Amino acid sequence: MSRRYDNYENEGELSMSMVKRSFIDTVIGAVMCAVICLGLVPDGSLYAKELPQPLPEADQSGQRFITIDFDNVDIQLFIKYISELTGKNFVVDKAVQGNVTILSPTKISEEEAYKVFESVLEVHGFTTVESGSVIKILPSARARSQNVEMLNTGESKNPQDKVVTQLVRLKYASPDEMKKVLAPLVSQTSVLISHAPSGMLIITETMSNIQKLLSIIKVLDVESREEEVAFIRLENSSAEAVAKILTTVYQKSSGAQQGGAARSFGEAVKVVPYERVNALIVLASGSEMSRVKSLIATLDKKGERAEGNIRVYYLQNANAVDMAKVLNDLPETMAKGGTGTVQGKAAAISKDVRVMADEETNSLIIRATKDEYVVLEDVIKQLDIPRRMVYLEALIMEVDADKSFEVGVEWTADGTFSGGTGQLLSGFSGSDGFTNLVDSDGNTALSAGSGLTLGILKQGVRIGNVTFANLGAVIKAYKSDSDVNVISTPQILTMDNKKAEISVGENVPFITSQNTTASLQDYTQYEYKDVATKLSITPHINQSNVLRLEIETEVVRAKDTTATPTTFKRTATTTVILNDKSTIVIGGIIGHDASDSNYKVPILGDIPGLGWLFRTHTTSSKKTNMFIFITPRIVRNPAEMAAVSLKKEDEMGKVLPAVQQELHKEENLEHAMSLTRMGYEKLRSGDTAAAKEFFTEALVIDSTNPFALMNMGVVYEKEGQPKKALEMYQAVASGSSDAVANSSSEPDKKPVPLKTLAQENIDRILRTK
Repeated sequence: MSRRYDNYENEGELSMSMVKRSFIDTVIGAVMCAVICLGLVPDGSLYAKELPQPLPEADQSGQRFITIDFDNVDIQLFIKYISELTGKNFVVDKAVQGNVTILSPTKISEEEAYKVFESVLEVHGFTTVESGSVIKILPSARARSQNVEMLNTGESKNPQDKVVTQLVRLKYASPDEMKKVLAPLVSQTSVLISHAPSGMLIITETMSNIQKLLSIIKVLDVESREEEVAFIRLENSSAEAVAKILTTVYQKSSGAQQGGAARSFGEAVKVVPYERVNALIVLASGSEMSRVKSLIATLDKKGERAEGNIRVYYLQNANAVDMAKVLNDLPETMAKGGTGTVQGKAAAISKDVRVMADEETNSLIIRATKDEYVVLEDVIKQLDIPRRMVYLEALIMEVDADKSFEVGVEWTADGTFSGGTGQLLSGFSGSDGFTNLVDSDGNTALSAGSGLTLGILKQGVRIGNVTFANLGAVIKAYKSDSDVNVISTPQILTMDNKKAEISVGENVPFITSQNTTASLQDYTQYEYKDVATKLSITPHINQSNVLRLEIETEVVRAKDTTATPTTFKRTATTTVILNDKSTIVIGGIIGHDASDSNYKVPILGDIPGLGWLFRTHTTSSKKTNMFIFITPRIVRNPAEMAAVSLKKEDEMGKVLPAVQQELHKEENLEHAMSLTRMGYEKLRSGDTAAAKEFFTEALVIDSTNPFALMNMGVVYEKEGQPKKALEMYQAVASGSSDAVANSSSEPDKKPVPLKTLAQENIDRILRTK
């Protein structure tokens, strides 16, 4: 068979001159090969020191094996060598230039040598195109438009790196959709065409890559069951590794591997790893696709560091500094207790855990492993809850010891506190502050022992034969009584377990030293001291809404206002337990004010012997008994806080002239309407729980408020309590109010009487039963 190795400039144009040159080139090539084989080329030349013979002798099986080992050889000479070896005729484009290097220490067959030849050409951007009895060698970009070999569906050849055109007829899939999937997988110089009318794909690509594309098409071209195809690129994980994990996950429903690299998971999911671009091609139903994508996204995450994991937790209610102290002590506490579980979790917290507080953002910076963080997060959520508050009203007053002042209290010797029954504590230093103590039945036979006494009032404040509804009534009753001095009426709001301090008084100057200079100038130094009434209360609320109050009182009074005044200090410290809205009274803090005064007629009062006729000396002594009344109220939610605020605003804006008006004063009904409006806004925003709290407070003030009743019925319906809702609507329907529904929320509708709406709701509920 004759061999031909030609260079050409215009494709398809072979002239006689080219044939002649072919003969000359053949002669020159033979001479060069002879020189090379004789070792005439020095080291570092085109070929290695020892080159295989172009035509080696065949072994017993008829196969010829050669060793290809070239170092920086001109590609033209390499093509010439392969032409001599295989007996093929090549026509080389003038653009085929450059040097090649091939390292092959072992011998290979002639057939394998030609495959290596095609691979070398592909690496350098060239390819082969068969044209009759010759093979064209030209740039890959131009090869797609040449007369390349065409293969139909089902035809296949051994994978080679030469360019061919493959026709693929699809059975189920759309050619356009398949093209979208395959487009990222072909090289830039390849051709991929979809022909929808015939249901075919036309692919011009190297034979080796076409084999991979065919395996992918085989997996994807299946009967449609509303399936989707997704091309998912991986950022951190290996496509092959993720595919193996998915195989394990779906192993119960997995079928046999298809197409070599393809893994199928039953009939629902099919995954093809494509290592070239580190991506997965997923075929799955619409419902299953989202789960597969979620699983792939979870697997394709950067691996967490084994130690030093840092997370930030933003607190909603608790203080970050206090919370950090508790959590940092937790590992040591658990170690002493011998347990590492929190609500059934077995993960322990090691001493390596660190929790730091950021006060600016009220957040925790936690360094812990993942398992330890889960335990800490559970503890934090249980501690980071809204704290209840306590609204404290206090009345501090002094009463002349000679005045009949009787305070009724609830007494028990050593009973438990429940249902409003009081608890008596006594034994403080001082003298008896109660002139007459009455029990819950009105008997006056009881008497208190000596010392400071303390009692809890069951209902209101009873002084003598008059029962006052609250501390405000006491203030109004005795504000004009000269024998009763109201020192302070402080009110304060504090959180559960937080100390509240109140101080009312003045800063009085006290002379510490006096000097007179030689020029008869007086110099006086003063020291300022607080002369005040201080009250410190720390409330503690248990789960049954019973309060424990830690009370500290201090009363400092100036004894006289002379040049060298002295102070009288009275203190008391105690702890009491009482129910919400009960009143505690502390009495028996006795004060003794004694004063001496001199009056004289100027000049005459200083006459020796007779001066006493013109001057007077008087001594006065007065004892006072101090009473401290404290009423705590638990504030559980914003609705209760709003009710307290409205009530206090109303009290501050009104001054009632008589005690009877204070005793029989009715709650301001406008407060109920204000709370109902607040609850309605919460209901419109979808916060049913908060709305219920506001309506409840409104009904406490005005139990017949039709708007609060109507909206509470709506809340009960939303909670699935039709019986309670029916009670609310029936109360509106049978009430005496002629109120109408506000049309501002529905401008297009005319105002409707609430009774009508209530009856409609009643009928609707009864029909659904």
